[in-house]
Amino acid sequence: MAAFNISFVGAGNVAESLARGLAAAGHRIVSVTSRNGENARVLAAAAGAEWRPDLSVPAECEVVIISVTDSAVAGVAASLVVPEGTIIAHTAGSVPLDALGRKSGAGVFYPLQTFTKGFPPDLRKVPFFIEATDSRTLQILRELGESIGTGVWECDSVARKQLHVAAVFTNNFSNYMMTVGDSVAASAGIDAKLLRPLMEETVRKALRTGPEAAQTGPAVRHDTGTMESHIDLLSFSPQYQKLYRLVSKMISGHYRKGKK
Repeated sequence: MAAFNISFVGAGNVAESLARGLAAAGHRIVSVTSRNGENARVLAAAAGAEWRPDLSVPAECEVVIISVTDSAVAGVAASLVVPEGTIIAHTAGSVPLDALGRKSGAGVFYPLQTFTKGFPPDLRKVPFFIEATDSRTLQILRELGESIGTGVWECDSVARKQLHVAAVFTNNFSNYMMTVGDSVAASAGIDAKLLRPLMEETVRKALRTGPEAAQTGPAVRHDTGTMESHIDLLSFSPQYQKLYRLVSKMISGHYRKGKK
């Protein structure tokens, strides 16, 4: 496997995990910069890299990975000062390739995972989705992904945006549902931590059988009596009532009588 000299723009959760993972895989992290200079200093020190106060990279840099907020990608890419031939790639799921403003040497290196500071995921279980302006860039991004992830898939900007929406449902929305569950339990004077074993088994079951087959509850059974009693119990929050009705209706419609 070829080893590459890599610079990071951004020092948040994604950059931290990728920089550490790439360094462990034998790549060299040569510089780190970010809007929050202290975060960049810390990450640079951990990766054995140079901290830079601006958007320039060392002469030996071969790949620059932009890992910043979606709205900042285009501006950062336009301001970067890089050596000729250096590849620029961003890690955003919903930002198109053309946001980098280059006809060649540009790509997307999107890890399909949620990242939390201080709790890096096992990158060996993370799929990477790549896109590039040219075959050389695509090959290098493929090699980077294969060196740290579970696999690499080519995915254009349109499909990747759809994938990002899927990730929002899978991660963000399910997490909010658990937040609501905590709130409802707390309103009854029950310690929300008692829901944690249920959260764990819900995920295990979905992984084991697939989420569609794992679905249970009154909406699947078309148990209108139980659903109406639940809605009555949620009278303290019209928003939760609305959410319960909407999601239950969608579940009941998906699992038509006799389907499950």
